[in-house]
Amino acid sequence: MAAMGQKETKVADLCSELGITRQTLYRHVAPDGTLRKDGLKVVEAGRTRNLHGQKP
Repeated sequence: MAAMGQKETKVADLCSELGITRQTLYRHVAPDGTLRKDGLKVVEAGRTRNLHGQKP
């Protein structure tokens, strides 16, 4: 998220580093770095797993 909010971030490089497609990145994170609906779902799912002592 932080990288997306920085002007100097190259989206192609970020996607390569994360091992995801540009489509997947933009489905979860907006160009300004804020989470989209699908990104919020992923974060919330991680929190729920952590609350129940499960490894992410």
